[in-house]
Amino acid sequence: MRLKSFFKIITLYLPFILFGSFSLPVLGAESPSNDQVFARINDRTILYGEFMEIFRGAVRYKYYHGEVPAKELEEFQLQVGKDIVEQELLHQDAIKQGLKPNNSKIQAGLEKFDEKYRNDPEWKVQKDKVLPNMINNLNRQNLIEQMKIKIKSIQAPDQKDVRNYYLQHPEKFTEPKRVWVSVLLLSVPPSSMSQTWIDAEKAAQQFKQRIENGEAFADIAKQYSGHPSAVNGGDLGYLHQGMLEGDSNIAVNNLKVDEISNPVRVLEGYTLFRLNGVHPEKLKPFEEVSQRAEDLLYRELQDKSWEDYVTNLKKSADIFINVDLYAKSND
Repeated sequence: MRLKSFFKIITLYLPFILFGSFSLPVLGAESPSNDQVFARINDRTILYGEFMEIFRGAVRYKYYHGEVPAKELEEFQLQVGKDIVEQELLHQDAIKQGLKPNNSKIQAGLEKFDEKYRNDPEWKVQKDKVLPNMINNLNRQNLIEQMKIKIKSIQAPDQKDVRNYYLQHPEKFTEPKRVWVSVLLLSVPPSSMSQTWIDAEKAAQQFKQRIENGEAFADIAKQYSGHPSAVNGGDLGYLHQGMLEGDSNIAVNNLKVDEISNPVRVLEGYTLFRLNGVHPEKLKPFEEVSQRAEDLLYRELQDKSWEDYVTNLKKSADIFINVDLYAKSND
């Protein structure tokens, strides 16, 4: 699971940082001091104490009991560290480009938070102390969201590119194979003796023989099947791949149209399957899926634009992280 941006975490889960209790394993000889430099990101210095405040918020967000398993600790810290770098760079660039926080959204966020925690006694005590930090974080998050909108506001692809995307990714526009199946279930309670299961299998085999000798599958299913589809003569309609499981799926996949399977043991008893027809997979016409193809391509282009932007930000930045301050796992 990828973390949400750390500023959003520290904003939404601030009570966990201020009021919650945390159990963070320290696997080294001693803990680093809070005033040690954890990171430098261009002109911004982040101390270890600030990192730990953010990290604790992330821990409380992801781990219900506020504890990181020792084997996951190092990797989780690295992820939070990477997110800190990314979010700081985004915030710096937003300021550089002259973006301003949307004050109405900031106020709405504050009111929502206050409404949620107004009856919390700890919130009443800490509110005045917390608000400046919360406003700062909401401002930062709002600027980053504006940057995302700006970078992802790209020109929509033309129809030539959309058609090429459709041709290059047929799997995204192909209707999967469907099979028309009927079923006959001879019910057996799961706790039945082995002889009951043996008798049910024999009966299923006899029904198969009767059907192959000319009796209608639907008539036998209506009279003897314990499946809800019995009222329809066992007709399940068209099923997509994967709707049947295990041995049932294997049995149906091995059938030709109009064939009856051998008895298949399932949790509820023994079943016979009949394959009535097949709709093979089919590539939908471009005209039918052109809007979906355009939407998919546009979303991919937006994601690519954002990824390239963030990558270039990191390449052009002066970044230092003191990885020695991370607690090490035992693995």
